[in-house]
Amino acid sequence: MKTFTKWFLLNAVVLTLVFFAETKGAISTMVKNDVSYLTIVIMMLYIFMSAFVGKLCYLADKATDAEDRRKDAIRLHKRAETGWFAAEHFFSLGLLGTVFGLCAATATNLHAEARVSDIVSGLKEGLHTAFYTTICGIVFSLPLQVQLMILKLKLGDDK
Repeated sequence: MKTFTKWFLLNAVVLTLVFFAETKGAISTMVKNDVSYLTIVIMMLYIFMSAFVGKLCYLADKATDAEDRRKDAIRLHKRAETGWFAAEHFFSLGLLGTVFGLCAATATNLHAEARVSDIVSGLKEGLHTAFYTTICGIVFSLPLQVQLMILKLKLGDDK
């Protein structure tokens, strides 16, 4: 099976899972409850980087003779490093959202006159951001890493 076909099938599965998650309201809930907007950043970066890896997979399949494959493999390995960098930093963006959410949760006014409902509301908003950005970072990093592994296996065969 061609590398691009594997990449395409993996993305079809991921998009199907995202569709079903949204029918249950999961994606909308994450975006709506994230005051840092990092879930949107992570999702957009995933789309961009997934398309980038798809292009690399297509180019990896395109070379015909052995010399072209060897040269292309070296060039594509270097370009794939951008994808690995992004996939690893989805976790970092998720953790940044966690820190942001915890800061927002503890930034509520905790003086003696503050109502308990206001304090709980601030904690709830901050903790939603903390957890949703972490989940989003992990969930979108994993399929991007699988895409890059598919590409790496193809390029490893051609070296």
